[in-house]
Amino acid sequence: MNQPQTQTREYWGPDFSISDSDIEQIYNGFLEAEKPQTIEQISRLVVAHRVAEERNRIKQRLTGRQVYRPKNSYQVGDELVFPALKFANGRVTAARPGYDPQRGHFTVLAVEINGKAREFAAELPGEHVLNEENGAVLDPLADVDLEELYKVYGPLVAKKLAAALAKRDEFIRLGNLWFIKPLMAEVNVGHLHLAEAVLEMNEGGPLPTLEIMPHLDMDESLDSEVRRFSLDYALLQDDRFDEVAPPGRVAWFLRRLEPEGVVKVPERLQYTPIPYDRALLNPQLLLLERELDDEWSELEPAETPLPTILSLIYPHRWAGTLPLSSRTRPLFPTGISARQRILLVDEETQQEIVAWVVQEHRHVFGLADWYRENSIPVGGFITLKPGPGVGVVYLNYDRRRPQREWVRLASVEDNHIKFELERRSVGCGYDDLLIVGTDYVTALDVLARRIESTRRSLASLLVEIFPQLAALNPQRTVHAKTLYSAVNMLRRVPPGPLFAELVKHQAFHPVGDHYWQYEK
Repeated sequence: MNQPQTQTREYWGPDFSISDSDIEQIYNGFLEAEKPQTIEQISRLVVAHRVAEERNRIKQRLTGRQVYRPKNSYQVGDELVFPALKFANGRVTAARPGYDPQRGHFTVLAVEINGKAREFAAELPGEHVLNEENGAVLDPLADVDLEELYKVYGPLVAKKLAAALAKRDEFIRLGNLWFIKPLMAEVNVGHLHLAEAVLEMNEGGPLPTLEIMPHLDMDESLDSEVRRFSLDYALLQDDRFDEVAPPGRVAWFLRRLEPEGVVKVPERLQYTPIPYDRALLNPQLLLLERELDDEWSELEPAETPLPTILSLIYPHRWAGTLPLSSRTRPLFPTGISARQRILLVDEETQQEIVAWVVQEHRHVFGLADWYRENSIPVGGFITLKPGPGVGVVYLNYDRRRPQREWVRLASVEDNHIKFELERRSVGCGYDDLLIVGTDYVTALDVLARRIESTRRSLASLLVEIFPQLAALNPQRTVHAKTLYSAVNMLRRVPPGPLFAELVKHQAFHPVGDHYWQYEK
């Protein structure tokens, strides 16, 4: 006998969709529970509803009909049900004698099913599988294990369900919780003003919703989960408030009291996309691009958070930030807001640093003091590791005894950038191809703004900077990584467009191992 449909993978497969009956059942479920539900809870409701629906259909098909068994005899006009044919119904329209050399005499029934005549054996001697299986179908879903069914098919249902509910205005989603508008608690302008005052008294936050609620005089007759969900939804719609907790928690912050580098992109990090042809990048340049792991490169992100080492570039050293790149992004899971307040822990000293993940602009803000206190240079190696919990990341750098090293230093002369080599004390492991520094940060900022205002092309920057760097090398060659690091002192540029410009510009010539020469 065929399995009931809800017990098969095909039923819950790609063609499965959420029906109006499911929506009605979900709505009624909310009215009964009177509190928000997770997508898993709602999915279980849908699975149970579908099984109950099929069970009722089968019972209806069995009512007033006989279950077909080959050993039984039937008369013209009898109503039969065929479990092996997905519980199809049929009426016996004729009967005639039949004979099988192995089984002997039997009756051939003509049965009309859905307007078509089909023939079946009756009074058939001997054993037959349908005699046994069809005898146990009066309630084939009575003992179904709904929890086991959900374990197998629940994720498929949840995905379809979330998409279906998102299209309906009456359902509201916050994280993994769903609710319906008619049951929401009232949150008025007065409540929101009070919430703002509470957060302001607490230095902007962060405060969890449960610590804000007692000050708002909301309707105490409603379940606390309903009040909390309703307040979270109202705060989320108001631009004054930011939900800044890591995934799995909710905490609120006043946006106007967030650090400037969180609400506004730091000047040196502002990137205007540069169109370029990626086909110009050969496999070696693509590998170098992946090694640099710039947050604006077109790279597939890592699937899991893993310890990673990055080399700091000038814009992030200037702004006190870390890149949200393909390797670092999984370490900073995102919540429902564009910004999250997290904790970075110095793995060596256990110093805790409050930082902010700014998803849209692909950086983590809050490390300026740590960079300065530890004298981290541009090109310095920074280590990130998953912390002991969500929203906590271990931070470290390649500590070593300070040594005097030759370092490229930038200055400004006649509105042009200049480079020279000087010995400086460095107490951090670093990439010698990326290390650059300056004693003239303000002058470089002014020059960068001038370059931005005049909209100088990337090609013109390369032509200006390349000879300056080449003069520091007896072979008059410059590594692509060095050029990338130096250009980013004046303009935020990821490796892709920079490498493409090197390839297509006639004045630049590769000489091997990612070194280039410039000929006017």
